[in-house]
Amino acid sequence: MNPLEYIFPGIIAAQGIHAAVELRIPDLLAAGPKTAAELASECGADPETLERLLRALASLEIFDCTEDGRYKNTEFGDVLREDHPESQRDGGMFLAAPFLWRPLGELAESVRTGKPSFNAMFGQSFFDYLADHAEDAALFNRVMTQGIAWTAPALLKAYDFSRFKRLVDVGGGQGALLRELLVATPKLKGVLFDLPAVVAGAVTILQNGVAGRAEIVGGNFFESVPEGGDCYLLKGVLHDWGDEDSVKILGNVRKAIRPDGTLLLMESLIDSDERPAGLGDLLMLVIGGRDRSQADFRRLLAETGFTLTRVIPAVATSLIECHPA
Repeated sequence: MNPLEYIFPGIIAAQGIHAAVELRIPDLLAAGPKTAAELASECGADPETLERLLRALASLEIFDCTEDGRYKNTEFGDVLREDHPESQRDGGMFLAAPFLWRPLGELAESVRTGKPSFNAMFGQSFFDYLADHAEDAALFNRVMTQGIAWTAPALLKAYDFSRFKRLVDVGGGQGALLRELLVATPKLKGVLFDLPAVVAGAVTILQNGVAGRAEIVGGNFFESVPEGGDCYLLKGVLHDWGDEDSVKILGNVRKAIRPDGTLLLMESLIDSDERPAGLGDLLMLVIGGRDRSQADFRRLLAETGFTLTRVIPAVATSLIECHPA
């Protein structure tokens, strides 16, 4: 079989799912099967072209067509509902959103120049763009929060956090991961640290039993990070940045961490035996970051005063344990 016969359609599938979610088709089918004409009337689409979209996504088992010509959600389509308890709706909107899809379309230019196509396309860096575009930033933050549902259990199974007293979650978004760590570790206190506009959405997440042990701090990790933690956690932070910026971040953590403290990096490793980084590194390329090997991390850590102690598999990622040198 020609590899392009099953690789190429993936590009179309991502856009097809994005279109269905944007039109709220999975939500409209929550009450039961409907015809394309009924769905078109409810979502404001053309009946004939909507049928073509539904038919295409039925071939991927996102939807199912009944014998009488009505469409219904499959288990895959069902999780794209907004009100599903394990909703992946935002994930369905994410990679095919224009602020990611457009720079990915210029991947060859990034490979050619060694520079992120995002900056050339939008005239600013990825995170500066998010700071200026609230709707796209909200989608980004929701997807990052959503991913904690399967990240946290694997992390807690792989590593014992009970020996720490004060954990600082650097670049911790809106606090979903910190909440899971605090719930699972009753004596642990936590500090959520991220940009002020990001942590502004953390108040509702860090409540109901953990609010008394959670401190929310807004700031910029290129300037400083909160001091005094015996554990500093950076989940997927360094892969968002090139080496020069990563050194600045790690350097500020080194200044803040206690001499006997522990630094934990959650990252995808390109040389992991469990689940090596793959296509995600190309997304990092166009927005200005990169995935790294163990050797890459050892070099960055040595440059900033840390030693890499061990690497622990955590299902979808790797946990890199480090200590001040």
